[in-house]
Amino acid sequence: MPDFKYTRRAMNDVSALIEYIAKDSLYAANDFANQLVGKFSALAEAPHMGRERDDYGAGVRTFPFGNYMIFYRPVDSGVVIVRVLHGARNLPNAFKAE
Repeated sequence: MPDFKYTRRAMNDVSALIEYIAKDSLYAANDFANQLVGKFSALAEAPHMGRERDDYGAGVRTFPFGNYMIFYRPVDSGVVIVRVLHGARNLPNAFKAE
């Protein structure tokens, strides 16, 4: 069964997003996290449904999730989530930023 893994940067992105949302509503943060994990699982099942974005690195694909963009790489076991960034950001700069 295909699965997903996170890079450290992606884990930091997701943690920061959930923490930010939780400041207003724990329920909304939990719902966001569940929906995001569901999308990661869907990407693992169909890793080529996202748009190819080699400008962000070899094999990188993107998939929109609400106001956010999921950056990921297909691998034999599913996908590796590389970053999760708000779409209003300067994505090329944010993607490269530590």
